[in-house]
Amino acid sequence: MKTSSPLTIRIHRQNRRSMVMKKTPVGLVVFIPQWMSPNSKQVRDFIEQGIAQLGTPQIGSAPVSTPNDLRKLLRQWAKVMDVKPGRVTFREMYRKWGSCSSRGNITLNTALLNVDRRLAEYIIVHELAHLRIFNHSKEFKALLDTVMPDWRARESELDTLINGQMQPD
Repeated sequence: MKTSSPLTIRIHRQNRRSMVMKKTPVGLVVFIPQWMSPNSKQVRDFIEQGIAQLGTPQIGSAPVSTPNDLRKLLRQWAKVMDVKPGRVTFREMYRKWGSCSSRGNITLNTALLNVDRRLAEYIIVHELAHLRIFNHSKEFKALLDTVMPDWRARESELDTLINGQMQPD
């Protein structure tokens, strides 16, 4: 379900008694009882009321805007870090900003299209760093310190924006 704004709303049926709405960086997730129709007036009213209370979620102030913009950033940082990522894909993720597979493929959350460029760069650098060090050890953090000295501030800013709901990898 989509609204006239860029807000994405996902409805999930669960074995529950009441409706719950959660704000995520990619939009709203609404959990409803299994017996309830997602198209019912009650659900529509609940969603409208939730949107009015939450406002339209916007993360950051200067969004990157397109997947090609993120790919360009990723290529630039890969060159700086002297790494060669495999395939780069985008998808909605509810718990992570990005991931790096053991084959070197990088998946980025589509929500990065709506965050400030500086914050998207941090996620990109974080995932590219996994091409060198595939864990979050002291060495990994030292690499981030070398490549992006203010990475901790950027990470903290992301955490503040999303209330800790998601983590990079």
